[in-house]
Amino acid sequence: MQIHSYYISSCRRLLVFLLLCILFKGKEVSSWQSHVSTHPVASSALRKVLEEASLIDNNPSSFEESNNNYLTFLFVGQSHADEFEALVKDAHESLDQNNHNLVAILGGGVIGERVELDQPGQPGLSILTGSLPKGANVEFLKGTEELLLSSDNDDGSSSSYLLLADPFSKELESIMSEISSSLSNAQISGGITCPISAAQSSIALNDRILETGTVLGVKFTGTVGFQTLVAQGCRPIFDTPFTITQVINGNVISQLDNRPATKVLHELLTTNKEEAEQISQNGGLLCGISSPFREEDYLCRQVMGFAPEVGGIVIGANDIKEGDNFVFQMRDKDTAEKDMELMVNRAKTERLFAGKENKGKPLAAIQISCVGRGRGLFGGIPNMDITQILDLIEDTNSDNPPVAGFYANGEIGPVGLSGFTTGNDSSPSCHLHGFTTVATILCDYGSSSQNDNIVPDEEGEEAWG
Repeated sequence: MQIHSYYISSCRRLLVFLLLCILFKGKEVSSWQSHVSTHPVASSALRKVLEEASLIDNNPSSFEESNNNYLTFLFVGQSHADEFEALVKDAHESLDQNNHNLVAILGGGVIGERVELDQPGQPGLSILTGSLPKGANVEFLKGTEELLLSSDNDDGSSSSYLLLADPFSKELESIMSEISSSLSNAQISGGITCPISAAQSSIALNDRILETGTVLGVKFTGTVGFQTLVAQGCRPIFDTPFTITQVINGNVISQLDNRPATKVLHELLTTNKEEAEQISQNGGLLCGISSPFREEDYLCRQVMGFAPEVGGIVIGANDIKEGDNFVFQMRDKDTAEKDMELMVNRAKTERLFAGKENKGKPLAAIQISCVGRGRGLFGGIPNMDITQILDLIEDTNSDNPPVAGFYANGEIGPVGLSGFTTGNDSSPSCHLHGFTTVATILCDYGSSSQNDNIVPDEEGEEAWG
């Protein structure tokens, strides 16, 4: 009887295996997952997403290989801000501590499982979790010293940095500049968290809550790297570009085309009544600044106030230079939607013409969107950005494509695209943006990446498309 029972059990297992082979014949099975919860109780929300990812009770059953490259991002929304430290502790204890690294972020809202939870006061918590491919390396760099030392010691191979900072990080932009100048091929993206007060920490690594002002860098090397997309959310107004001719303290524009900046603005508002009214309806006055060498690459900046004693406009930046190009801007939902569509289509085209060495296999994506986007920008329509970003990781063949992230106080990334090809349109330079969405796509560039996680057909070969 024991032999008979064993024979039946073996046959059942073989039948299940054959059925799975038929079901998934020629399909890639992604080890990355995203999950989201809107449960109002923080601990219950956390337990839900961990259970769905099979990460409860030190049981990473959704992953097949044993290595030290399991990575989980935990994104916590504002409604759970008071429980941020407790959530980090509970999440760390629930993960397999020998195999998992945990990065936790407090955002203005969270993203995951095909939805954007961007409403003020709406409970939200999400995770992005998975295993890095063979040959991939990940380092966690805390603070300016570690980040700059890492860039100085880089061996010249392509590196990808995810930079996470809070609004009180004074050295973020200098770190970005140093890495960009030291490593010409480095891909850099990231965002700024949304703590509810200056005293609250909003970034954690494993079970360690990082103090305010810290910049955390997650550095990827080896067979894994980034493809990054940045979609803008503002449009120029008044149809008049200017040259900045006088700057005070790096953030006060006192002259535009050799005239007092406030006088220029007053004249524009007086003679363009319709656009002046639209400014108040669309969230206030913004501006775009670009270097004289890249006239179309305007970086959106907030107008923080005025300095009437010098006829100046105070800008939310500290690196404005005389000779830079300047335009007035405002938020615009049509521009935001069309620019995201344009960037996604450009990214797809870049992939079509990428050489074999640049054809990375998408594993997952981190979406970092400005808190000024979401339904408030798109006229109440939900999930506008993530719906288009999902198209860029469709190769994962997952019912729940692994995209997750958070709403940020500022976004880090290139202008346009980076990392899709080695051409001129994939400049790895990075900037601090406003009112954008940054999609960072984690890709496997290993030589066997196109064959990883493929269930073979009857003859042991990948099925034809």
